[in-house]
Amino acid sequence: MGALEHAKTMSREDVLKKIAALEIQESGIHAGPLTAHFDAALAENVEEGTDLAAVAALNNADTDQVLLEVLKNDPEKIFEGLAIAAYALGTEKMVLYVPEAETALAESLADTAAKYQAEVKAEFLNIRENKGNALLHIVTCADLADAFSDAYTPGVYVSVNGVEVKKVAADTKIADLADTEGAKALLLGYRLHQPEDAQLTVAEAGIANGVVRVLTEKDCIVAETEKKLTASRKQSCGRCVFCREGLIQLQYMQKETAEGRGKMEFLDLTKEIGEAMCCSTPCSMGQVSAEIALTATELFGKEYEAHIKKKNCPAGVCASFVNIYIDPKLCSGCEECVDVCPKDCIEGKAKYIHMIDDFDCTKCGKCMEVCPEDAIVQTTGKVPKLPNRLTKVGKFRKH
Repeated sequence: MGALEHAKTMSREDVLKKIAALEIQESGIHAGPLTAHFDAALAENVEEGTDLAAVAALNNADTDQVLLEVLKNDPEKIFEGLAIAAYALGTEKMVLYVPEAETALAESLADTAAKYQAEVKAEFLNIRENKGNALLHIVTCADLADAFSDAYTPGVYVSVNGVEVKKVAADTKIADLADTEGAKALLLGYRLHQPEDAQLTVAEAGIANGVVRVLTEKDCIVAETEKKLTASRKQSCGRCVFCREGLIQLQYMQKETAEGRGKMEFLDLTKEIGEAMCCSTPCSMGQVSAEIALTATELFGKEYEAHIKKKNCPAGVCASFVNIYIDPKLCSGCEECVDVCPKDCIEGKAKYIHMIDDFDCTKCGKCMEVCPEDAIVQTTGKVPKLPNRLTKVGKFRKH
């Protein structure tokens, strides 16, 4: 007997009692007892006076989308869980949302959705349009299906450093999941943490999107934060002023800092804007997308100070603070670097020391990869005296 069939042999009240007895939680950023989540949805539905629907989706703020693998790995389970939720809520209307870019996934789910008389949409979940509906995380649906297959085990779904998603016990420590030796920071869910927070359990860390990632000295906090905010801007629907304008300003300040135009006042502005977003927006996109910037500036202020005051990226990642030059002592004039430079900014000919035009160089590193003499150097420090005109190999002398 399948999970849904099993659930339907029970009354709605008994289904809810079983959910409560197993202490099943709503997943994502609105974590809490699922029965309480149902009660709140039903109360809101009465206020709105609309036809109730059970709606499953990822949180809108989830740009990593690692938890989408739970759906991709077993679509039948997700639809069964959604149908069980609908039965417990007393409705037959069901909708599954997948990210807007996942049109192929939505099409592949059509037959399974039809079997359960559910609708599939590949679009951003509009919270206002779904007011009065019961919104569930996709992972919650998986838990419901397991519960009525007598296969439920409590836990948290995580993906460590981008590898396969797995469910682990809530009391599992981060340190038991990831090698944190040499860590500079930890990205746990939507927030950055200090390395010592590896002693937190996955439940304490509040990993709402399944992401556990170790950042090392080779990772730039500013660049990583800017990358996350850019992803949020692309995914945001842009309807809410605080979210739309807040993300624009936060991403702009990160980008300016990474490109050498940062200001110390950006740190206070980030706190002001980020905190306003967290409490002034209706969906998870605005509520948690600012947390990466808030925790970055709060916990790693010295790295921002290095970018702003010292004009230095400690990780050597931000191209604006990196210099690439050709060591005249090592260059053999082989022209390998000239051939691969995408910007044609390396001047040189056979048996002559080559020179890089700093103005056009994008610091892509392709020249470094092909140099047989390892003569091309990347540094955040001072560049030594170099030739200012083509000079035969072995003839350059510092004066």
